[in-house]
Amino acid sequence: MQRSPPPTEPESDWPPTFRAGWWAAVGLVLAFAGWILISVTVSGWLFGDDLSTIEEGVWTIPSGIVQLGIAVGILRYERVGYRELGLAPRLVRPALAATGVVILVANVAAAGLGLAAGNDISFGLMAFYLTPPPDWTVQGVLISAVALYLFTGPVEELAFRGYLQNKIISKVTVGSATVQTTIGILTAALAFALLHIPVYLIVRDVSTGTLIVTLVLLTATGIMYGAIYAATRNLYLVMFLHGIGNLWPLVVDPGTGVWPNYGVLLVMYVFLTLFYRQWATDLTLPILGQSATN
Repeated sequence: MQRSPPPTEPESDWPPTFRAGWWAAVGLVLAFAGWILISVTVSGWLFGDDLSTIEEGVWTIPSGIVQLGIAVGILRYERVGYRELGLAPRLVRPALAATGVVILVANVAAAGLGLAAGNDISFGLMAFYLTPPPDWTVQGVLISAVALYLFTGPVEELAFRGYLQNKIISKVTVGSATVQTTIGILTAALAFALLHIPVYLIVRDVSTGTLIVTLVLLTATGIMYGAIYAATRNLYLVMFLHGIGNLWPLVVDPGTGVWPNYGVLLVMYVFLTLFYRQWATDLTLPILGQSATN
């Protein structure tokens, strides 16, 4: 039986080629920063400074559409195809399968952590968010899920991993390919984190200490997604992981102070990346039986 190509792009095609200079990347960051300031201001006029879960989710959708327009506009100007970024249709099924495994493992891990902590655990769809202390409404969870899964995760990954990270890697000329990739991952992750400052300072009004901790976590998250993307070259995968990482689809409420556990997440994502690459190389599962032209 003829073996199908793995769900990763050929070495010669990576990173994609961009036609514009550094200013295009700077333009993307400035456009995102400008829109975030506008978005924060407009949402304040519409809903006040203290947005509810539903209000934040509702506003995230049109805001995400604007951000998507910025990212798509830059990519069209750069004349880069979406397949070149790791968005070929044949990559959807492996990404969905890998994300499903992550969701399953996360639920098992959360339940185990809750039991180990001596907490009373309960079960139910999105139980983690529908019980105190989150104590969201069903409507709030649904709206947030649409906003985070379909807009925030995909749009931010398209802009900061698909475009900015690859753009930086393609333009850096110092060091080896590994050094260039590392520079791209770190720079895109830092830019991703810094753009959250207006939201946390103006909308959520957090303290300086909390802001610093949040920026560190956001940078670490960006590095993690960037590394997974660089290793798998599947942009769908990090889009999906980003979405569920913003709103974990847990069917278990493990109790207070248990989830998310960043040590568990780090181990889980490391193993996910290693197994995905092995999967892509060995082609042992029928899900990978797709033509490279799909």
